[in-house]
Amino acid sequence: MCTFNGERYIEKQLESIVQQSYLPFEVIIVDDNSSDHTISKIESFQHNLNIRIVRNSESLGVIKNFEKAISLCTGDIIAPCDQDDYWHPNKLEEYVSFFNKNPDSVAVFSNALIVDENLKELGSTFWQEVRFFEPQIAQWKAGDATGILLAGNRVAGCMFAFRKELLTYGLPFPTHIPKMIHDGWLALLATLVGKVGLIAEPLMSYRQHSQQQVGTRPQQKGEKIQLSGRFNRPRIEKLAPFLEKRDYFCLLKKALSGKVDTGNADFLKIEKSESFYEMRGTLSENKFKRVIPALKALLSGNYHHYKDQSANWAAPYKAFLGDILE
Repeated sequence: MCTFNGERYIEKQLESIVQQSYLPFEVIIVDDNSSDHTISKIESFQHNLNIRIVRNSESLGVIKNFEKAISLCTGDIIAPCDQDDYWHPNKLEEYVSFFNKNPDSVAVFSNALIVDENLKELGSTFWQEVRFFEPQIAQWKAGDATGILLAGNRVAGCMFAFRKELLTYGLPFPTHIPKMIHDGWLALLATLVGKVGLIAEPLMSYRQHSQQQVGTRPQQKGEKIQLSGRFNRPRIEKLAPFLEKRDYFCLLKKALSGKVDTGNADFLKIEKSESFYEMRGTLSENKFKRVIPALKALLSGNYHHYKDQSANWAAPYKAFLGDILE
């Protein structure tokens, strides 16, 4: 667990850990130089849990603080924990049971209830918020977990548990990839080196409040295709999102090279994503010269493959025409 000025919620989180049907044999807490009473509140639980508290003299920030906390864990299974959520009593028991039944899986993640600052349910789950629906679940179970995560992260670290061996690939956590934090990094890496299981049951309450450092991140929808106004905007405005995605996949590919098998079919999905957005972002100023590369992408199915999951059948064709005409 990582903490930073978490005095308002930390007690409830620790209470939920004390009430687990399967207690953790250690709780590693790294505090990122809190200035409130977070530490004293944690210390009051040391008679209930085997807590090790490490205090940073200088703030490391979210990613590097989690890296430090996770690297200090000695257990075979590691379950990251936020300071402001609430675990349901069977959370760890379900995780341990999953790993015992699935020795070939390197990680697992569950669903969670979305709640307000007072733990009142808000009527949705985390999977709903990140658009992880039945088609995506089926695709995941069919073996395309990497493809699902490349379209947008669906995993929050506090709903994730993994075997310690994953850290041989995962450390250090990258900080130079835009929009990529530790949970997305570990989840994607896990799909590249092994199997990642799903538990559809909400095993925790995921609190939403104004003070949290990382909250629910709804899975962003893809490019919105509209004819009105498309021909009036500067061309650079159209190309920028494609080049941004290209750069993201390029950085991701470089960060993973040397850690995973680059000949792996799932790794090649990263290269294909980079190539597709490179094509779209660097189409010629000459509209006639755009036809062949765009048509090749359409006929190969790339426009269909990379369309937003909620887009209708016409979206790939609109994107294709937009790339040629705009």
